[in-house]
Amino acid sequence: MTAMTRRGFLAAAGALTAAAATSACGGGGGGGGAAGKGLTWWDHQNQLQTTKKEIFAEFAKGPGGVPVQYTYYNPAKMGQALQLAKQSGQLPDLRTNAGLTLPAAALVAAGWSQPLELTAEAEARVRDSLIEGLHTFDGKIHAFPIFSHQTYSAVTWFNKELVTRAGLDPEAPPRTYDAFRAAARKAQSAGGGQSYGWVWNIGMPNRLGEQVNDLAQAAGFAGAGGVRYGDGEYAFHADEYVDVIEFLVSLRQDKVLVPGANSWLDDVARARWTAGIAAYYFDGPWCPGVALKAAPEFAEKLGVGPILTPEPGGGVATYHAPQAGDYWLSATSRNAAVASKLLSDHFTTEEYSLQVAGTMSQPPRDISVVDRSEAHPAYKKLIAWFKESVFLAPEPIAGNADIQQVQIASKPVTPNLGDIVQGALTGDVTDVRAALTKLSSDSAAQRDTAIAAAKAKGAQVSLDDFAFPNWKPRSDYTEPMYAQR
Repeated sequence: MTAMTRRGFLAAAGALTAAAATSACGGGGGGGGAAGKGLTWWDHQNQLQTTKKEIFAEFAKGPGGVPVQYTYYNPAKMGQALQLAKQSGQLPDLRTNAGLTLPAAALVAAGWSQPLELTAEAEARVRDSLIEGLHTFDGKIHAFPIFSHQTYSAVTWFNKELVTRAGLDPEAPPRTYDAFRAAARKAQSAGGGQSYGWVWNIGMPNRLGEQVNDLAQAAGFAGAGGVRYGDGEYAFHADEYVDVIEFLVSLRQDKVLVPGANSWLDDVARARWTAGIAAYYFDGPWCPGVALKAAPEFAEKLGVGPILTPEPGGGVATYHAPQAGDYWLSATSRNAAVASKLLSDHFTTEEYSLQVAGTMSQPPRDISVVDRSEAHPAYKKLIAWFKESVFLAPEPIAGNADIQQVQIASKPVTPNLGDIVQGALTGDVTDVRAALTKLSSDSAAQRDTAIAAAKAKGAQVSLDDFAFPNWKPRSDYTEPMYAQR
């Protein structure tokens, strides 16, 4: 995990204290709670809060159920709260891993979680989505995904009222960089000084990095996280990344960005957007689930466009690795059986996928249920695009489980992509390609070091495990293809 500064420690301590005072849904306690007295649950899934509270209330009343003390954290703050909780022996029974920078394998090795005890029926429901090193470790299930891999986080959301006022067609949203720049300028001009063209959560560098990765793929980058699929080489400095960041900087130069947004987290940026401060906002598929919960009247104004591309024509294609596990049982929990019962009975089912769809979170693991959900029409339109344009990407650990030893030995590289994007938007990074070139070099060196460390401990790994020469654009990378490399 990342080192905690004194300021970060105090902030996390405050968050932990506040969480204890504001938790919902009944009893439980710190440190995983005493066995049989209730469960504690922390997560960052804003839009799923109401659904989970309903599930927890039902569970508490049912056979073998117990009360669940539920705490929500903003994803930008949860990591430090979890670090402090682990240091003080107060990890919740169940949690998400938002804000923890290490991969799942490293967290498991560091003693953050213990295996689940899913029922046979529950295990059968999730079995086809489990991968050793991502969800199972030494053959034991530690977590399972609740979301589909068919998703991206750089969605063009917009305020239909402001767009229409500017003479733009809400049924024909911008699809290219130039079209978006023009639309943002036009919307701002029509705002008469009362609204801007665009707002973004620039205070969240990790989110920025994720969204720029998506945009780079849509621009044609054949890889993910700066790594090309075909040869496994780092190429953050590729034209697709440079072009994306230069496009974003051009929006700042056009002065269509809301002043002050450089420090905003998503909850602030999103709330200001729904209040009418800007026409356009880049966010993930979870946007309407969060926005409409806070401002249901915005439903009539909600519009959506697909991920932007540099040039018109051609189909959009992005790629997403198998989804990570979502809910983890902390190693300190003394309530493994009842926690596993809660997950088995309520979070592995088709009904939960339907509930996830209805709350307009990320698309659920069973993405087919979205059409019959109660989701907003804009969300359903977006999910239809996902089904057409998001393909299953290769995942090194799925091809060689020993890659988890490389992950355990890896250390974060800083500044990372999100830091560079943030710096470019604030003016602190002036030579984007040079910064990205250094990131590619530093990332490759760190991976070489981690591979050497893993091999020294007996792992059978090499750089070849990160290359997928049989990968093809606009297609899923299926399980048999790992053996065919």
